[in-house]
Amino acid sequence: MADDLETYLTSLPDKLTEQLSDVLREQAFRLSDSQREALRALEQSPESGALEASCSVAPGANDLEYIVQAGGDMTTKEVREGSGEPYDYAEAFEYGTSHQTAQPFFWPTYRALKPEIQEAINDAVSEVLK
Repeated sequence: MADDLETYLTSLPDKLTEQLSDVLREQAFRLSDSQREALRALEQSPESGALEASCSVAPGANDLEYIVQAGGDMTTKEVREGSGEPYDYAEAFEYGTSHQTAQPFFWPTYRALKPEIQEAINDAVSEVLK
């Protein structure tokens, strides 16, 4: 009986990692897809297509980390032509500027989905512990 318990406890980290990795990856892509949908619903501009395309999921430092991101190389341009100063206009969409009203898509989508994401994670942990 003690050996069964020890075997069970020893197997938990690997089972949890495997189950959670799949759920976290699935939820990360779900969040990224929802952020793209939020961008489609906003007023369209020449930049919005590249911004939508920049919404992506990247693997993190370990099996339990996925990075949901938007912006970056696809949405970075000079602040003013010839200035040599880069600016990621994904931030202008999210937070606004003195010339542009904020059109948040990243954080509101995350906040809206967070309870469902957490529930999916909790369900995955419960499934492994059964």
